[in-house]
Amino acid sequence: MSYLINTLLLNTFYLDSRLSQTYAMAILEKKLQDKIDALIDEAYQNYLDGNYEQSYSMQLEAWSIFPEPKNQWNEVYNTAKYIFEDRILLRQIELAKKWLNEMISHNNNLHLMDFDLSFNIGKYHFENGEYQKAHNEWANLVRQRGYRYFEGEDPKYLDFYKNPEKYIK
Repeated sequence: MSYLINTLLLNTFYLDSRLSQTYAMAILEKKLQDKIDALIDEAYQNYLDGNYEQSYSMQLEAWSIFPEPKNQWNEVYNTAKYIFEDRILLRQIELAKKWLNEMISHNNNLHLMDFDLSFNIGKYHFENGEYQKAHNEWANLVRQRGYRYFEGEDPKYLDFYKNPEKYIK
């Protein structure tokens, strides 16, 4: 076997074993995951019904179920993101920042959502009136991934990105 092929096989094995260890560490037991999912689903329904405080309370309860350290679990990022997005929509910027920081902490450990996180950092800056920071964050994202992270989002974000002069004075 040639040196190059042997090296590639060894590197592939090393990468595969590292990934499987990472994922084995980061997946919750089904019983815990089911309980968290049920709370998040109920929180979402409460949010849709306009019961925002009840929704937030249920999200916090779901959050509390994750074993410590929380930043080792894959689903922690999504749970923090759900809470962040709700706080953004309700214009609770300081609470949104708290949950964005949770997303950052989790992502710094597992690096599963780098580009999604970048989009949400830009969203936070936009909603906080920090338009230049938002534009800079999204410019890096668009250079690397195009416009796909704007899909399904409030059209104001893409409008801002394409027409920053309307916002940045």
